[in-house]
This record gives sequence, C-alpha cells and structure tokens, in this order.
Amino acid sequence: MLTRRPLLYSPRDSRSYAPPKGPAMNIKSLLLLPPLAIGIGGLMWMNSREAPLVEAAETAQLAVRVSTVAEAPVSVTATGYGRVVAATEWSAVSQVQGRVTELADGLSEGKIVEAGEVLVRVERTDYDLAVQRAKANVATAEASLQELDLQEVNTRRSLGVQQGILDLAKINLDRAEELLASGTGTRAAVENAQSAYLAQQSSVVNLQNTVDLVPVQRSAAEAALAAQRVALAEAETNLSRTTITAPFRGRIAASPVQKDQFIRTGESLLTLHDISAVEVTAEIQPQAFLPLAASVFGPNFMAGSDIDAARAIEVLTEAGVTATVGLEQASGTRSYRAQLVRFRGTVNAETGTIGFTVQVNDPLVANRQSGRLPLNVGAFVSVDLVAPARDGVIAIPRAILHRDDQGAPFVYVADDEDRLEIRPVTTGIVLDDRVTISQGLQTGDRLILSKPHPPIPGIDLILVPFSGEN
Repeated sequence: MLTRRPLLYSPRDSRSYAPPKGPAMNIKSLLLLPPLAIGIGGLMWMNSREAPLVEAAETAQLAVRVSTVAEAPVSVTATGYGRVVAATEWSAVSQVQGRVTELADGLSEGKIVEAGEVLVRVERTDYDLAVQRAKANVATAEASLQELDLQEVNTRRSLGVQQGILDLAKINLDRAEELLASGTGTRAAVENAQSAYLAQQSSVVNLQNTVDLVPVQRSAAEAALAAQRVALAEAETNLSRTTITAPFRGRIAASPVQKDQFIRTGESLLTLHDISAVEVTAEIQPQAFLPLAASVFGPNFMAGSDIDAARAIEVLTEAGVTATVGLEQASGTRSYRAQLVRFRGTVNAETGTIGFTVQVNDPLVANRQSGRLPLNVGAFVSVDLVAPARDGVIAIPRAILHRDDQGAPFVYVADDEDRLEIRPVTTGIVLDDRVTISQGLQTGDRLILSKPHPPIPGIDLILVPFSGEN
C-alpha cells in the first residue's frame, strides 16, 4: 500500500507561506546598500559646507504727502441766492375818471423816464369847470362874511343913536311925571311920554340883540367859507390828478394804458421801477450762517450774552460784515458791492432758509475797466456775506480729519524723527471744505494729507512735500 506525502506549498495557504532562506535573499539585501551610502555621503557633504550669509530685512516705510502747518488769516463767508428786485416800485393808479388825451412819447415797458416827466394826461374840462365853480362859491362866502362885518358896524352905530333917543325919552318921561306931581301937568302927557320911552327902549333892545347875534353869524359864515375853500381845494386836487408825472427817475415795468382809453377811478395805469438802487433777498441756510456768526461773535456765542435779532443788521454792520452780489455770466462772475439793509426775521416755510436783504446802488451803471455789467431786475444772483478776516487761525481740509471709535477727532502728523503720530485735536469753525483747529496743532507741524496704510504709530515715513492749500 502506497502512502502519500503532504505537499510543501499549496495555493490555498499562500498567506502562510515563507520562502526559504538562502543565497538569493542575501543578494537582494546587498542591492539597497549603494543608494543608502550615497544619501549618507551627500548629507555629510552638505553639513560640511559653510552656511550662506542672510541679509536682515529692511524696516518698512510709508510714503505720504505732508504739508507744514501755518497760521493764516481766515475769512468766513455765508452764501445765499435770490432774485433782483427794484428797491422802490411805484404804481400809477387813476384817482379820476375820463379819457386819456396824452401819453409820454414811447411810453412802453423798458422806457427810462426822468423825475417830473409827464406820463399820462386825462381830459380835464370837467375838472376845470369844477374848479371855477368852487372859486365862485368861495367868493360868495367871502362876500357874505364881509357883508356881516358891515352890518355889525352899522348896527352898532344905529344902536348908539337909538340909545341917545332912549335917554331923551327917559328925560321927557321924568319931566312929565314931575309936572304931574306939581299939579301943572296932565296924566295924558305922562302917558304919552311913557309910551314913547317904552317904544324907544324896544328899538334899542332889538338893535342890541342884532349886535349880540353877529359873533354866531360870523362863525357860520366863516364855516361856510371854509367849506367852500375845501371844495375848491378838492376840485383843484382832482384837476391836478388829471396829469400823472414820474416821482423819480425810473424804468417803466408795465404800461397797460392806451391813448383815448376811458379810465375809471382805481384803474392801474403803469408801474415804474426806481433805477437808483435794487435789492436782493438772499436765502441762506441756517447751518451756512452759523459759522459766520461764530466768526463774528466767537465760537461760543450761543452760550454768551443775549443777541437782539431786531438789531441783526446793525450788529453785523458794526462787526464789519460786508455783502457782495455775484452775477454769473458766460465770461465769468461779475461782482457788485452791496450793503445790508434788512433782516427778514422769519424762516421760509418751504426751504427752511433765513432772508437777508442787501441793496446795490446804481445797478445800471456799467464799468468797462472792471467788466461790470448792468444788474437788471429779475436776475438770479448769489449774495456773499463776508466776515472780517481773523488772523492766527489754523485751518485744515475736512477730508484729513479723522475720528476714533468714540467720535473724538484726530489727525496724522510726522514727528521729529519722520515717524507716524496720531494727534488728537479740538475743532472749531467749519469753513466749507475746511475746519479750524483750536487745539492740537501749531505752526511748523507736518500734517499728513494722505491716509497711511497701515496707520501704525511709530512707523517710518517717506515725506513727500505738498504745496497745495491746506
């Protein structure tokens, strides 16, 4: 019987199979030695070399624009806008009625007329007759007063005569009574004398009453004369109103009346603008006016003494505030010197602005040398209110003023070693694109105009001088 030997290797047990050790395995191990030796030798060679020199990194620097802080005079300006209007406007309104018989030559809108020039005449026949009638009535009243004076003189004369006759009648009455008492007279003689005395006494009383009434009659006559004189004055006034003359030298702004037109009382005939001066009411925002007020009265003027708004113009004028009107033209802005005349004192409900009225004298006078053009009514202009310049003020651009997380203002400056410094400042008046600095900066400081990136205090700076305005 044959006995089978177990197999030394089976595919099913490949994972547990271990190749036999022998010469082949030793050869493979030797193949790994050359690369390992090369690596070790290279490492030793690299370690045997001297280390290369490493240059230190340069300190970081920032290039910034700087400008030297300097004190300079600062003038605050508040600007507003408005329309040019006539300083004085006169409207001719008819105070009589009638037909227009005459108009000034070329009377139309835009015509310049002189003071006292006849503009319109109205038919005056009826008013002439009224004057003549009133004069006749005055003459009649004056004659009546003179007649009363003569009557008074004559009455007083008659009264004197009648008083003498009364005295004689009294003597006759006394004599008749004495004769009757002595028995030589009669009762009839006494009665006759008494009757004559009473009749004469009545005549004297009547004349005296006439004289006593003269003052009252004179007062009535004088009142009648005064009434007639008033009527005469009224008639003469109406007659004068038939001729309308220009009260001043001006320009016709409107002239709706025509020759031979029948006009009635109260009808508008024309409008005249005085050309000796024009006015502009400048509408200024309160926030634009406050810097000017602060420049004039001080930064804390709101907390100071009371300021009477009724004297606003007087106070501003005394403080030296001036006004200039600007007219935009294709060739540039034309300036006109003006003067403050009124403060409106109310706020415009639509725009929220306050109004200051300025006046320009001789607006139609042009000047070839200065390029001044006539300033006509209706033009849209700007008005600059300028405060006197204040010396020793430091003003910087608002764009370079920064604020920290708490809202405190600061600026960047270059210190004496050309390094970045963050400098806290105290601001003052805001002037358009600039702001004044009351504390924190002084003359000679180098102010950084560009924002450094990064803004690290103490970082070295490369300063680039800037010659523009602060």
